[in-house]
Amino acid sequence: MVGAGILVALSGATTSVFANADGTTNVKNDKVTVKPVHGVTTNSIRGVDISSLQAELNAGVQFYDYDGKKQDILQTLEDSGVNYVRLRIWNDPFDSEGHTYGGGDATLTNEVKTAKDATAHHMKVLIDLQYSDFWADPAKQALPKAWKNYTFDQKKQAVYDYTKKVMTTMKNAGVDIGMVQVGNETTKGMMQESDPDKYMQFISEGVNAVHKYAPGALAAVHYESPTASSFAKIAAELKTNKVNYDVMGATYYPHWNGPDSNLIGAENVITKTYKKKFAVMEMSYPYTTDDMDGQPNIVGDISNPPYKISVQGQADAISDVWKTVMQNGNGKGLGAFYWEPAWIPVKAGWNNYQFNRDASIKYGTGWATQYAAKYYDDAGLTDAGANADQYWGASSYDNQALFDPNGYPLQSLLTFKKMITYNYVSKNAKKPVDRYKVSKRTAYAYSFKGSNDSFTFKKAFPLSTLKSFYKIDKAEYIVKTNGKTYLYYHITSGKKSGWIWHSYLKKCPNKVTKTTKVSYKHRYMVKNKKGNVYGFQGGSKDFQFVTLHYLKNYPRTHFTVTRKTYVKKYNGKTYKYYYVHSTNGKVHGYVWHGYLK
Repeated sequence: MVGAGILVALSGATTSVFANADGTTNVKNDKVTVKPVHGVTTNSIRGVDISSLQAELNAGVQFYDYDGKKQDILQTLEDSGVNYVRLRIWNDPFDSEGHTYGGGDATLTNEVKTAKDATAHHMKVLIDLQYSDFWADPAKQALPKAWKNYTFDQKKQAVYDYTKKVMTTMKNAGVDIGMVQVGNETTKGMMQESDPDKYMQFISEGVNAVHKYAPGALAAVHYESPTASSFAKIAAELKTNKVNYDVMGATYYPHWNGPDSNLIGAENVITKTYKKKFAVMEMSYPYTTDDMDGQPNIVGDISNPPYKISVQGQADAISDVWKTVMQNGNGKGLGAFYWEPAWIPVKAGWNNYQFNRDASIKYGTGWATQYAAKYYDDAGLTDAGANADQYWGASSYDNQALFDPNGYPLQSLLTFKKMITYNYVSKNAKKPVDRYKVSKRTAYAYSFKGSNDSFTFKKAFPLSTLKSFYKIDKAEYIVKTNGKTYLYYHITSGKKSGWIWHSYLKKCPNKVTKTTKVSYKHRYMVKNKKGNVYGFQGGSKDFQFVTLHYLKNYPRTHFTVTRKTYVKKYNGKTYKYYYVHSTNGKVHGYVWHGYLK
């Protein structure tokens, strides 16, 4: 989190949700409009960072479902389409007397509890190892107290050993570890080491430990302020230092790090040039500028906000970030995480500041306590210490949560579910003119349930019921939930119709069996106006009929026959065609002999 806890009040128009002194609001039922986002599938990461959850629960915070009933927040998140959680872990966020530094009390013990609950709700877990005792970001990367006097090599070993410890603890608890982040926003260094050739050795040790002790999990690195140039420089340094990471993670807050061209540029460099996967590790957006717990918000009024500051604005910001990641990653965009959507007041209401501050001291529910300042001061990071000393208190993030201050989910939380595209039509395909028959009789034809932008497949009828040869009504390219594109044909058979994957059908070719030149020049006229003049597209042993002219347009035209051609069609029968020329030279092609007289 960039600048965690620092008040950012930018001048501009204020959008209020009319939070009263007791914290009541009028926004929990505000409806949102969310369109499916092409590229966002059931497999895409639709994650949230809920690192502060155990501190909130320990302090007595209650969460509810959309009907206003108390419910396990993980169930609400699962119901809303969330499939991944991100959890930060600090080594030892306490002073020598056991006082918490706050910040959500992100201890290994607490995060294991949340990780187990997430796994039980069918979610994968991203573990964010910060290798610090408190907030680690570009402004501060303080060493853990226990490592303060270590040599460089001892620090490297400590990173490896600590990573091993966390991986082993999580695995023993049955946690489904999907990804591990080695370091947090290490743009300017890590563990108070700013030389890339040195601190990237720390990252490499962590990555190696992840691969060994959490096999199958992705090892990620994490940087903020993404641009093409900055991420190209970082990726080059990682390559030079032989860091074997899998995923490049970015911090991208639309109101701080935009426009989205910055994110697109960074993602293209990582996925196209360096062939690595890409994800946004942190994003969020305010639905109000109101203070709902007495603690100043980290984001106040915003000048020229990229989205309306509202519940709908939140939904739009979420949708656009996922759209950017999934549609510009050269197939390597994984998804994103919303940062701390459940970090709400312990007791809602701006007049409950002291209550919330006291809860922060006791449970760690605020962004910091007064005990955090000394940790930074002792590490020589006096600016960070001064900031903690001045601004410590309750949550500074409640106005960017996806729950209202009383724990009721906002409709913007449903964006995680509503933006999923199950299958969609990418473009129309050229409709073949051949007849087809079934090649896999155990397969099915399907109907589409939904719109062309997002639909599910529903079985229409088994292909074993098709007994004849069929024309193709329509042809479309369909992108499925796995991101791959498939060609589907639509056929109609009596009252039955459906879409069939093209590989389950076999083209019945037309074949020329014999051609004879006609030496005499007998003239013909149209006998049946329903016929056509055709061209043959393809080779003589496998061709399609292509309509060139309609005989109804030439009722009095005289045609000259120059050759007779026998064609064996899809049904196995042979038909005689005349190759004709109109006397004016404008029409020529093949006509079934029965249409002429």
